[in-house]
Amino acid sequence: LGGGVGCGSVSSDNHPAPMLVPGGAIGGGAINGYLNVYVIDGDSYAPVAGAAVEVGASPSASPCMGLADSTGLATFDPMGCPGLRGKVTLTASATGYAPTTWIGADGANLTITIQATTRPAPDTANVSGTIAGWESLPAPAAGHTTIGLVANSQTSNLGDLANSITQPTRTISIGSTALTTTIPANACVKNALADDCNWQLIARTGQQAHFAIIVDDDTNGTPDDTTDDVITPVGWALLTGLSLSKDQTTVNETLPAVAAGDLVPFTASFPALPAGMTYFNAYPAIELPGGEGRIPAVVPTLGANVTMTSVPKLGGTTTVGLAGGSYDLLAQAQATMTAGEPGTLTWMHGVNVGPTVALASWLSPPTGIAASGGTYSFVPVTGATLHSAEFKDPTGGGRTWSVTIFDGSTTFTLPGLLPNPLATSSGMDTLTVSALVIPGVDLTNVGFNEAEQKLTGLSSDQISFSP
Repeated sequence: LGGGVGCGSVSSDNHPAPMLVPGGAIGGGAINGYLNVYVIDGDSYAPVAGAAVEVGASPSASPCMGLADSTGLATFDPMGCPGLRGKVTLTASATGYAPTTWIGADGANLTITIQATTRPAPDTANVSGTIAGWESLPAPAAGHTTIGLVANSQTSNLGDLANSITQPTRTISIGSTALTTTIPANACVKNALADDCNWQLIARTGQQAHFAIIVDDDTNGTPDDTTDDVITPVGWALLTGLSLSKDQTTVNETLPAVAAGDLVPFTASFPALPAGMTYFNAYPAIELPGGEGRIPAVVPTLGANVTMTSVPKLGGTTTVGLAGGSYDLLAQAQATMTAGEPGTLTWMHGVNVGPTVALASWLSPPTGIAASGGTYSFVPVTGATLHSAEFKDPTGGGRTWSVTIFDGSTTFTLPGLLPNPLATSSGMDTLTVSALVIPGVDLTNVGFNEAEQKLTGLSSDQISFSP
């Protein structure tokens, strides 16, 4: 974080040169007469020309108003916005976007993101191939299946749609018969009925690695019921140093097997769950060097009954592409397996896989969330760096307003935008309040893409209310 987010000299008035920071930022020194606001698309980071920017308490009888130019920039000065000093509340909005409100932002250079109500599909590429040595793997025991699940490394942004690309299915033959069955396209399978490793993957674009986690799936005698399956990792395959462009097609890609001696155990322990939560899972992740992203080791998922898995060694004989990387542990708890609220996420960075990785504690969620007459309030989480709020219309399925609170406020109202996104919803809306813990962050000089990489805790709860 720190240096580079804002710039410009400071006199009696602080008038820094505008600076756009992809992903959003606060910087440029304290607000003292002048304010530069870039409005960008939350997914593409492209400028949102013509976006409206309103500066003033919410609601305010006479807010300062500005429109973003072709570069996404709206500027405010003492002539048009007298008394512009100290922390500000501002709202950015545009047709086709959910508004974003920042409360207590303290920086003369701001880059604020707004999310399209219909988010664009991520760019993708098509890859197909096999896993080296698959044909030599031993036949699994009766009632077992060897599965190789193929994926690409994720980007560093947790909310990136490129990290949740839906994979299709494909049809494979059963033995030497004319019968077929359907499996995930990005999977290889070997059991008494089928043996196929011609995977197909819809991958994201950009720098990345491709990998396969190979597991033994014991159906426990109930092949039609996966809830009691026992998943045991048996191997990995890995190919680093890749870069894909939009609509690129790659065929016959072979994922080299990771040698058994280049796998290390990863064991974790977990504390008791917070009140109101009954379910949790966790997984190791490998932060790759060179901008290739993150490998999430999500199979098998760690939890109450599974506390150990295996991961590739950083810089082993067959994993040289991982040299310079690091291990993380992501753990999440929630109300039930299907109900996510209340929920909490803990992110441990740079962990040592030699001893057991012990999760020290879970971050409690915000409590006392209330909505009454256009005023919203909550009880904050002790130790949180900041809190945020998100409004959704369940019937529309998407975000209708986003709020980030930088100054510790626990009660807020929203400006009277026309049209008001909350007023157009039907029935009940949801209000989700989240607490974020980002150690070492300076909220007056911060780039949010960098800050996300330091996130260690995120918890949330929600209520339904009638707008």
